[in-house]
Amino acid sequence: MKKIIAAVLAIMMTLTVSLAFAKIVEPDGSDLEHFAGKTIHASVGNYNADDKTFTVTVYDNDRYDDDDVEKLAVGDMVVAGGYLYTITGEQDVDGTRIFLCDVGEEIYFEKAYDNDDDLICRSTFDDRIFMNVVTVLHLPVAEDIVYEDNSDPDLDAKPVIARGLDAILKAQAEKEENSIGFDYYATTVTINENMEMVKIHQDFDVSQ
Repeated sequence: MKKIIAAVLAIMMTLTVSLAFAKIVEPDGSDLEHFAGKTIHASVGNYNADDKTFTVTVYDNDRYDDDDVEKLAVGDMVVAGGYLYTITGEQDVDGTRIFLCDVGEEIYFEKAYDNDDDLICRSTFDDRIFMNVVTVLHLPVAEDIVYEDNSDPDLDAKPVIARGLDAILKAQAEKEENSIGFDYYATTVTINENMEMVKIHQDFDVSQ
């Protein structure tokens, strides 16, 4: 009996070690390991009860080369947020180059907060950063998943915390009915090393 118990414990320890050091085998170029253990901007969509996953659309900031932006002139085009903008004019506002576009948009560039080698693009109207879709994932949730709602415009308000899948599904339904849902611009998702969602965080957004 002792030998059987010892064998079972050995198997359990082996499985635990295997999970702790699990590798991700993925298609070339997908770079999923880049998301493991990270917090990302994402829209959290439908929950599939059959396979117990959320559909998560991952976004990243549009990124630009400093030299390319420096050479922009009237008549050139910029792709931002998936849209094509033609530059019709330029203004200097407190040392910042503002590019006027054919559809009434006004954009400007600044250093990316996470990489000094890149520039990001913003709209002058609401300071939104232009982003692009990176990939769509179907992610399981960790047992202790948390939703952190920090969308109250009152800066002194404390975040509202919901714990567990059922509470999060309820909060998501309310947000989709009354607001913008779990939209990528105001929503981040934290993923653990096993590619499970451990936290959904939502900030205030002007469109909510």
